[in-house]
Amino acid sequence: MFDLIYHQLSWSLCRCIYLYIVSKFQDWFWEIQECRQGPHYYFSATFALSDAERLAALVRQHPLSGFKHCHFVGKLINAPCGNSNTPGSYDLYVDQSNYAEVVSGIQRDEPIVTVAHYVWQIIGVCDRNFGIESGYGGITGTNNQTDTSLIVALAQSPELTLVDWRVVSGGDGYALVFFRTGTSAAELLAYLQMQPEKPDFTQIERELRLALSYPALSKIYRLGECKINGWQLEAIVLHNIEKTTSSYGGEGWDMTPHTSELSKVAQTVSDKCKVPGCAGGAAHAQNDFYTLIGSHLSFGYPRQEA
Repeated sequence: MFDLIYHQLSWSLCRCIYLYIVSKFQDWFWEIQECRQGPHYYFSATFALSDAERLAALVRQHPLSGFKHCHFVGKLINAPCGNSNTPGSYDLYVDQSNYAEVVSGIQRDEPIVTVAHYVWQIIGVCDRNFGIESGYGGITGTNNQTDTSLIVALAQSPELTLVDWRVVSGGDGYALVFFRTGTSAAELLAYLQMQPEKPDFTQIERELRLALSYPALSKIYRLGECKINGWQLEAIVLHNIEKTTSSYGGEGWDMTPHTSELSKVAQTVSDKCKVPGCAGGAAHAQNDFYTLIGSHLSFGYPRQEA
């Protein structure tokens, strides 16, 4: 009888400690939701070269409620870590409702995994790389708390050395939005406890001008109008967009040559200024919707002044 009471008290104490620790931290994707971005949420982290085995072991030991584990040796198809289609050894933890479809897709060597439901959640460990993919926001509730608690546990572990980490959203044709990056566990834990702050717009514009001033870019791009809207700086980058003619004779505009470069610019400014950044959408000529003059970049939060 005493043993039973002791074990019940021990379990209750552990649960209270766990809930206290988790309650100190926000969900890792809090900033993505603050900015109403998506559709998919991504978290990635890299640990020290010597940490691969310890990383895999610590994730396996963590209580991942709502997930099923599978281990593969082969191509890293659709793993939210490592390089796609690269042979290797990796662990996946898939939310239970999608586990069978994800495993079946990987075993068929398919580049695209079909999931059973509209949302999904996958955690991956590939060597020293760790990643989370939340499809369309992921499974709400318990699983989100579970993967946040795992991130906290890895960041706090004295057995691991966190080298870098990043939070991003995008996918399914939507532009990548860069939220936060860091190079230490301390930065990550601080990020999980912070609240959004009004950005330093002077710094953002300065870093944007600097990023566009590099010789390879300055020949193509120049900064146009910058407008502050609440907690967000909206900028137009001017560049020459070629008109194209399709095989059917229809005319269009080719944004492809500029998309990747401006996405890198948005990422650079976001990293330096510690604010969400995105290169998304074409900029139209004033009073002429059918003429494109450049691209929109935005930095900060879609909040109005209090």
